[in-house]
Order: sequence, then C-alpha cells, then structure tokens
Amino acid sequence: MAREMVVTDVTRMRAPRVCVAGYFSDDGVPVRPVIPYGQGDAITEEFLWKDERLIVQPFAEVRLDFSAPVSDPPHTEDWEIDARACPELVRVLSPKERWQFLRAHLDPSVQAIFGAAVQNNRYVCKGEGERSLGTILAREVYKVGYRQREYDEGEVKWDFRIWFMDESGGDFGLAITDLTFRVGCDHLRDRKGWEPDRVGEWLTQFLSSNQRDVYLRIGLARGWDKYPDRCYLQVTGVYSFPDYLGGKTLADFT
Repeated sequence: MAREMVVTDVTRMRAPRVCVAGYFSDDGVPVRPVIPYGQGDAITEEFLWKDERLIVQPFAEVRLDFSAPVSDPPHTEDWEIDARACPELVRVLSPKERWQFLRAHLDPSVQAIFGAAVQNNRYVCKGEGERSLGTILAREVYKVGYRQREYDEGEVKWDFRIWFMDESGGDFGLAITDLTFRVGCDHLRDRKGWEPDRVGEWLTQFLSSNQRDVYLRIGLARGWDKYPDRCYLQVTGVYSFPDYLGGKTLADFT
C-alpha cells in the first residue's frame, strides 16, 4: 500500500544501519518504517538514495510501500514496508513549512511525550508508554559535546551529546543520533581540520543563542543485551531556525 510520509528523523544506528521516522501525510499519525523478517534486519544508508540522489532526508515527503503496523510498546509507531520498492520523492518542505510542521507536532515537555514515567531523566521501561517519538522546543541549550568516548569492552567511538532545558524546566543530557548532525561534525573535523572541542564550542554558541528556535526530536532507543528492559532517550533530530547547517544536507557531506 503506497502512502506518503513527511520524514522528521534519519538517525545513525550501527553503520550502515539507519532509522527513519516521521508522520503520515494523510492523517498525521507518527510512523517509523521497519524491515519485515526476511528482507534484512534494518534499513541501511543505501535505502536513502536513488540514482545517487538523496531521497529520504529530514523534511522530505516520500512515498513508501507500507504493508502492516507492528507495535512493541513504547515503540508503537512501527510499520513494516517493502524494502524492495525504492522510495519516491514527492517534495521537500520549505524552511517556513518545516518550522510550521514542527510547531504542529510540538510536545510541552520531554516527560509528556511518552505516556510513561522517564526514569532518572534517562529511560522509559520496555512495555510501558504510548509512543516513542516526539518534538520539544528547547528553552535553553547549555552545551553541545563532541568527543571520543570509551564504551563497554574497550570500544572507543565518537560521542555526540547535548545538554538542554525543555519548556517545562526539565534538564536533560542526551546522546544525539541525528545522522546529518553527526556526519556534519565529522566533516568539520576531517575535512576542515577543526579540533573536536572547537566543533562543540561552535555548535554550543550557535544553538544557545536566544535569537534562534531550537527544536529537538526526542526518541527512544531499543533495549539491548546490557539493559534489555530499558529504552534510553536520545535526540533523533536537531533543527534550528535559522538553520545551523546553512541549508546543507547529508548529500553535501558525503
């Protein structure tokens, strides 16, 4: 069943896997396309492109072949798609339409998104809650961090993080999984020669300005081996008006 959706999130999982989310165009219901058993284990970066053109990107309206909804609370937005059918680009929203779209889907706070208690400002328990995706307006951005971090079993990876206050006064420090944000930071480091601290400081200065609206998409990760019953909060989209990316997309960094 071909349906259109407006993409609001394209996030990094373990490369080359990505997660895509947004809202159905016809009824405004949140949706996260997922791959059915037998077609692979996840959407990959290759799926975002068609004939070397970036199709699936934030604020693009795309047409996908949806088959059936699946629900695993708090991840209630999942819809299986036929990944063998290439996504079709309908249009890309203008900057004004993007701002209006985020405003139309705005939540009053991080806590209000999920319909379940946020434990220690960090996670929601698996099996609880009504949804796993939402949008908040940051009242204040304290800091953006970009550094290497050692994870379990000694694995060292780049860590992308933002500390902020939501409109209700709640303070959070969350990992950023927004693919374009992360690739943009790596671009400044690898192609422009910026030190990681300089990248974080520049983003902090830009996003903390009270002359800008900063909208954050907040999502829940899946549980994993260490914490199978916890769905940790993450920032799945960073959008500012004016745009901190200066209109650039993933295609400009690859």
